[in-house]
Amino acid sequence: MTATAPLVKLPFPKQPKYGPAERAAVLQLLDTGHLSETTRGPATASIEDAFAAVAGTAFALSFNSGTASLKAALHAVGARPDAGVLMSPMTWISPITAAFQAGSFPVFADVAAESANLDTCALTETGDVSAVLVTHAWGLPAAMDTLTAVAAVPVVEDCSHAHGARHAGRPVGSWGTAGCFSLQEAKSVSGGEGGILTTNDQAVYERAMSLGHHPHRLQAELTLPELVATADTGAAHKYRMPALSAVIARQQLASLPQRMAASESNLAILRDVLHDRAAPITVPDPGPGGVRGWYGTPLRLLQPDADAEALHETFAAQGIPVRRIYPDWLTSPLLHTPALLHRYWPHLQHSPWRPPDPGAFPHYRQARRSTLILKIPTVAADDYMAQVGQALAHVLTHHP
Repeated sequence: MTATAPLVKLPFPKQPKYGPAERAAVLQLLDTGHLSETTRGPATASIEDAFAAVAGTAFALSFNSGTASLKAALHAVGARPDAGVLMSPMTWISPITAAFQAGSFPVFADVAAESANLDTCALTETGDVSAVLVTHAWGLPAAMDTLTAVAAVPVVEDCSHAHGARHAGRPVGSWGTAGCFSLQEAKSVSGGEGGILTTNDQAVYERAMSLGHHPHRLQAELTLPELVATADTGAAHKYRMPALSAVIARQQLASLPQRMAASESNLAILRDVLHDRAAPITVPDPGPGGVRGWYGTPLRLLQPDADAEALHETFAAQGIPVRRIYPDWLTSPLLHTPALLHRYWPHLQHSPWRPPDPGAFPHYRQARRSTLILKIPTVAADDYMAQVGQALAHVLTHHP
């Protein structure tokens, strides 16, 4: 039997992830003979200064992963073993484990109705917590003005999906006490691996630095009396970013506005096609003054699908560039195996931590059935996006 040709016949338009600018930066660094910076050297300073400028914060601090930046941020804002970190389950596993690694634990809360982001109401309904960790899920900024106004504890932003995004005209990473960005290869700004913490609070900056940066840097920058005495050691987790990652990410950050503009134009074409064909799907908007990030673009099915996996396979078979939503961490064996949890994080034996009830979050359940994550090209792709829109409309109209 001859296989049916997919509806999307054009290949996904893309350019090399790392181009001439990144190659030139790497070669220039190699020529210096120094690939490790134990102080705030040129490569480190360049990426930190650039991220601080983009986020509009006084400080930016580099790490070897986004996960390390999350752990450092939670440590720096005072996450505690007796009071957990409030967060949505609509996230990657790293924010969850970062709460454990910071000596605390996750306290899960539902997302808002028809959203993939944390419900503001959760901040007043979940009891005692020591911090809030807000993921800007799939690049759509959370309602940070409301969240920060309501929160009685420090708020950390997970901006790993949202490089360059804004809420109400203000950059993500500047609303909370700290913001955290991943520079892993799939992200809009990549160093291969890496992470950035942004903050306007010097105490948070120094506490985060003390967790995993070299004594050479600590001796040069620490001023807090409780930290200065430990400048020779810090906590010695060794979380600093390699210089190679720093120079690559610096070039990626420079090209981000151009790539974001191309993606925005591509999404506009898709939106028009879906509207013209009355497809039962919407493209959530970041709101007035909002700018979305481009890790993955969420679309919302007007009729949640009972078999999201089968629908995903249908989209993929038709050449529609979908990506899978994250696994359901609420059912993960990691969170329901006390012996394993206690071996990784012994403090949990003496904390209020309890495994989550997977059925306790109805909006999250609905979001898992109604959210479609689409990959949008970062280069001009008018014809391709028209084909994708037509294919999406066809599948949704004819899907049983």
